[in-house]
Amino acid sequence: MIKIDQNLCNACGICSQVCPRHIPEMIDKDNEKIMKISRERIGLCMDCGHCMAVCPKDAIRVKSLSKEKFIEAQKPDIVGDQLISLFKHRRSVRRYKDKPVPREIIDKIIEAAHTSPTGTGRRSTGVIIIDDPKTLKELSELGYRTYEDLEKNLKNPIARFFIKKRIGKKTFDSLNDFVMPGMHWYMHWYREGKSNEILRDCPVLILFHSPINEPMGDGNCIISAFHAIMMAQIMGVGTCFNDLIPPVCNRSREIRDLLNLPDDREVYASITLGYSKYKFKRTPPRKLAEVRYIK
Repeated sequence: MIKIDQNLCNACGICSQVCPRHIPEMIDKDNEKIMKISRERIGLCMDCGHCMAVCPKDAIRVKSLSKEKFIEAQKPDIVGDQLISLFKHRRSVRRYKDKPVPREIIDKIIEAAHTSPTGTGRRSTGVIIIDDPKTLKELSELGYRTYEDLEKNLKNPIARFFIKKRIGKKTFDSLNDFVMPGMHWYMHWYREGKSNEILRDCPVLILFHSPINEPMGDGNCIISAFHAIMMAQIMGVGTCFNDLIPPVCNRSREIRDLLNLPDDREVYASITLGYSKYKFKRTPPRKLAEVRYIK
């Protein structure tokens, strides 16, 4: 439900322009322009809050959003070169000190994740934080068992056929040609007690999950995780995106039960987190494959 206070509204029309669905609309009433809410499109409201945030007269209220939680917009106290420097110096950390990360720091990292934008305006992304060593150890064991079962199934022609049919050729090729050759060694080293290359002995694991039927739910999770890793960088904590973890969280019944992950949700992004065991001395160059303008 959206309401416009006609005593405050000056009918500038800005709210209609920023609304993705143009739910506030300008009409003529008694030879005077006024703003009203479209009855035809009100059901399309995504609760994004743009209309409340942009209104110069503070004349709009969205029932699902608390006015008290809106803060005055301020110019960010950071310049472009500083942001580029932050991006350049951020590294994927895969080796961590045996040192816990204080929860007040984790909470600050999650605060950054809260600020992430979403593709639909809805705030449906959930976060699961695991910083208990016993739980991390149990998740690791279950994760390796899942990949061991997958390796066995991929050697069976009939099972391979159904796996490929279920996940599609692109994902299957990635799994078969990239993921499993490395995972073969990870499982070998884990069973020999040499290393844990799935969780890499991280002190904290953060999982980002979303409803299965949420439009752009996977993208929302990835963007939230990106906000988290950049805040972690500022807080002196290392992170690494880990694409090996979401599949086992979603496919293993035991892991889903361990996480208390509802059946209508899946994990789409995960980051390992902790204090880096080693200090990077240099920043390697990075460039996109292509950048061009179209005339």
